[in-house]
Amino acid sequence: MKRECRTPGSARETRAVPGVLLAALPILFGISAFGGTPQQQIAARAGLEQKLGGQIPLHARLRDEHGTTVELGSFFGPKPVILALAYYECPNLCTLVLNGVVQTAQELKLDAGKDYEIVVVSFDARERAALAAAKKQIYVQRYGRAGGANGWHFLTGDPNAIAQLTESVGYHFAYDETTRQFAHPSAIMVLTP
Repeated sequence: MKRECRTPGSARETRAVPGVLLAALPILFGISAFGGTPQQQIAARAGLEQKLGGQIPLHARLRDEHGTTVELGSFFGPKPVILALAYYECPNLCTLVLNGVVQTAQELKLDAGKDYEIVVVSFDARERAALAAAKKQIYVQRYGRAGGANGWHFLTGDPNAIAQLTESVGYHFAYDETTRQFAHPSAIMVLTP
């Protein structure tokens, strides 16, 4: 028979060692134990929160590619809406998302404007109608179908309207002052009446 000799508190001290080692790992690997680098903290705020069955703010007032104030609800009726949240001056991800939207729309037998609407909203409140119009021209031309301009809508808005919309669909983004870019997810949403 083998006997172990334990002193009072030794089991507790043994269990504490792995906890101390785990807490020290971020420091050993150069990551702050209190949230990471500023860029990591900003990136951690970006993401998607699924809100199936949720309602969007149809009363939100945005600006179309002509600078005209429109209610978001004006694009909704009996047809589904493909919603893409992007910022028009994004150097990478947003362009890939919009290229994917146009490629998918080209492959569909259904027509934008007739069978469904495509609504792209910039989440950068600094962007204006002229930039939205330029983006619309590019993507409608790539889409290449007659009447395509009637089914593609590129919008901008003020911070409140953008926040209402992005929060309603669970889209979270954050601006990084250092890189002068947004940390954001890539996603499109299909919204139905």
